[in-house]
Amino acid sequence: MDRKLYVTLFVLFMTCLFLYLVYVILSPFLNALGWAGVIWTVTIPLHARLLQRCKGREITAAALMTTVVVLTLIIPIMILGISLTQETAAAYSYLESAAQGSRLLEFQDLLNHPLVGPWLKRIMPMIQPVSQEMDTMLLDAVKRGVSSLLNYSTGILKNFFGFFINMVLMVITLFFLYKDGRRMQEGFWRVVAISENNRQIIIATIKRVVRAVMYGIFLTCLVQGALGGLGFWVAGLPSPFLFGALMAICALVPLVGTALVWLPGAGYLLLHGEILKGVLLIAWGVLVVGSIDNFIRPLFISGKAQLPILVIALGALGGLLAFGLLGVMIGPIILAMIIVFFDLYQSEGPLNKGTENG
Repeated sequence: MDRKLYVTLFVLFMTCLFLYLVYVILSPFLNALGWAGVIWTVTIPLHARLLQRCKGREITAAALMTTVVVLTLIIPIMILGISLTQETAAAYSYLESAAQGSRLLEFQDLLNHPLVGPWLKRIMPMIQPVSQEMDTMLLDAVKRGVSSLLNYSTGILKNFFGFFINMVLMVITLFFLYKDGRRMQEGFWRVVAISENNRQIIIATIKRVVRAVMYGIFLTCLVQGALGGLGFWVAGLPSPFLFGALMAICALVPLVGTALVWLPGAGYLLLHGEILKGVLLIAWGVLVVGSIDNFIRPLFISGKAQLPILVIALGALGGLLAFGLLGVMIGPIILAMIIVFFDLYQSEGPLNKGTENG
């Protein structure tokens, strides 16, 4: 074997080996590192302006920017997380007591209603078996959803030390990204054999997708969750903050989305005789909560990412299932990179060169 080829293969093997070992070492902290990268990418313009105000003092600008992120983003999220855990536990206890005390949904309130009562009494023999099944199914479904969220929340609290370490690591990583991020980028691209034009295309695409997902998906989900929780609060349903959070998560699901939460809530009201509240909650869910994303999401995604909304949505949902919450960012980036590399191959690959030669 040629000595040069042998050396090349050996270096390639050792590089792959050490990259794998680096992955093994850093794998417990990938979420912290990933979120630090996401926050850094989104806040690069703000950091650039702050760096100008600090007259180029990188350490000062990085420290100030990190402090701003901690005060405006990380601490509020931690407070909301603790509140959500407490409300989740309270909601689960309520559902448990409802099941044990046989406070299931019944049609009795509807039977006493002056408008629909007479009509229901005529068809009661057909409705009663269905209503009992609906009671059990609805309560069980809600309990399963709340139980899953409770287990996730309590798991974080039980492993608070690990969670705290990850948060500290994320803040430290964020500081060094603000301080040395651009130099790290330049060092990486010097190693990768790629033209300056293609490099700029890839960097611009990643930035566009991250910002579009951050604003177009996360912001939309937060708005839908907040509006849904407001609807639950006005309707007098228990734990509006909890179910608002559930709606924010379900907003990622195509087609049905937040209806997975507000529709059972409306059903609860209707089956308890709260006809007006139930109808108004359905109208609020369809016309406001379920429709607001049609105005917010395209405004950010189609304009910033320059990618089809379907690609972003599928990437976010698939990434969520595969990698957890960070996957909401990773999924769309992966799909966007496939499209970018395919376009680059078409413009500079063998097929294009063959066409030019012909």
